[in-house]
Amino acid sequence: AMHPKGLVLVIVLFLGLIYTQALPALSRNSNLRGELVVILNMEPDNPLGGEIWLMNIDGKLVRRITKNKYHEEYPKFSPDGNRIAFVRNVGGVVPGVGIEPKHNEIFVYNLRSGRETRLTRNKVEDGHPEWSYDGRYIAFYSRRNHPEEKATLWVMGSDGSRPRQVAFLRPGDLSHVNPDWGPAGQWLAFVNHREEGGVRYSRIEKVRLDGTQRTVLSSGGKFLRSSRAKGQGPLGDLDPDYSPDGAMICSVRRLGGGNIHLFAFGANSYYGGKAEIDMNWPYHPDVVERTPRFSPDGRRIVLTRLSPKAGHRTRQIVLTDPQSSFRRYLTSREDWDVWHPSWYPFAQSGADRDTASTIVQYRANKPVESRTLSAQKNDGAVAVRRLQTPDGVRFVVRSIQPSKLRADQAPAYEVRWELDVPPEKVISLTLRFQGRLDGVGSEGRSIRFQLMDWQEKRWVNVFVRRDLSNDKIKILHEFTPANFIKRSARQVLLRIVTLGAPDASVPVLETDSISLDVRRK
Repeated sequence: AMHPKGLVLVIVLFLGLIYTQALPALSRNSNLRGELVVILNMEPDNPLGGEIWLMNIDGKLVRRITKNKYHEEYPKFSPDGNRIAFVRNVGGVVPGVGIEPKHNEIFVYNLRSGRETRLTRNKVEDGHPEWSYDGRYIAFYSRRNHPEEKATLWVMGSDGSRPRQVAFLRPGDLSHVNPDWGPAGQWLAFVNHREEGGVRYSRIEKVRLDGTQRTVLSSGGKFLRSSRAKGQGPLGDLDPDYSPDGAMICSVRRLGGGNIHLFAFGANSYYGGKAEIDMNWPYHPDVVERTPRFSPDGRRIVLTRLSPKAGHRTRQIVLTDPQSSFRRYLTSREDWDVWHPSWYPFAQSGADRDTASTIVQYRANKPVESRTLSAQKNDGAVAVRRLQTPDGVRFVVRSIQPSKLRADQAPAYEVRWELDVPPEKVISLTLRFQGRLDGVGSEGRSIRFQLMDWQEKRWVNVFVRRDLSNDKIKILHEFTPANFIKRSARQVLLRIVTLGAPDASVPVLETDSISLDVRRK
């Protein structure tokens, strides 16, 4: 018979073998790791509030990676999914300056051990780390070794060893930033900021790792009307990302008027007449879209979206496809500022799930008319009207119109939908609205769409329109379910808040139609 101590040793070795064999499988489990890594700031007024989080494409937070008092950005999974390279500003906030980029350094976080490793240590900026296809190297840009501290492209070992410069500035070049490694590992696409004839612009180029065969890929801002508006950067292309097959590059282009649209073009050299496709979403076009990233299967693109003219002051994570046929907000709340998304290398994009899904529409046709809300009490009490539509959707209207309107007492109208599908079967929700505000004064009015977050039990803004005229409002807003479906009752609760100008009468909401589309498995 085996000695008890020997038996224990065998068991320990056996369990250890199982554990070591299971680690690679766990590292590739998107449910444990999340489909995305993002920077999330839950306190947008705090410049150092952004931390690294793992997130699923249903809008759920999976795991918090960092918790500190530093600013972080550009997290990127290693090809095996076990490490995250990122940039940390180790200087904090400088009085009168803000966050000083010269304190940006590159770190790597190990998801298995939970340990961080600092890879760079300089008195100048190092930024935008990008893993090579085999995980052995990291490309980045740095302002080191240049008399004017202009940024150039560099490559180093994944442990920070043997850094070397890849490309050098040519006449007219101002900086080389934001490298993106091609899937074959032979090319680096990057942003070249240039100045020609007194006009600054940016374009996408690529270069071999030995610095040869530099090739221009896009027109950038060279042929666009120069923007000299105060506070606007030069026109042109930013944030390149190769498709997984290496045939296509998705980037963004800074246009006149402050808009930044999603663009796509071939990864071959630029020539006059080369197709460059503006992939802007037609609904609410006055937006800023940044940092597009292809999913591992190439069927989805994740990016950040900001709509300052529509009243959105925070960045949100949005999903689309290479045809730009939709925009789905993975995060859809104004109290979150989220940026720099990157895919887990073995993530499922959800394209197959979308293809096999069905859509159920919950309607509330002509739910609100001005005469419905005209009755109000002089003491400012709540006037409630409940309407029943033919398809059984319950519509609740609450009008709060006190004589002295405070911000927390604005007129609010509620819509409650009761779904006939379990929350776990819901892929996305789409709010469709068409209506207008009726009231004295055409400026300073706004309408806010709020959803009940059932987990936090509070209202959160998901869409805002400001400075409205008497023209009709049309809204198509698709978002992931996140915590917006009450699990026990399968309810979605929407609140529409209207705000009038300070010296104007309280606006009245009129709607032609409002509905909720539910995309389900």
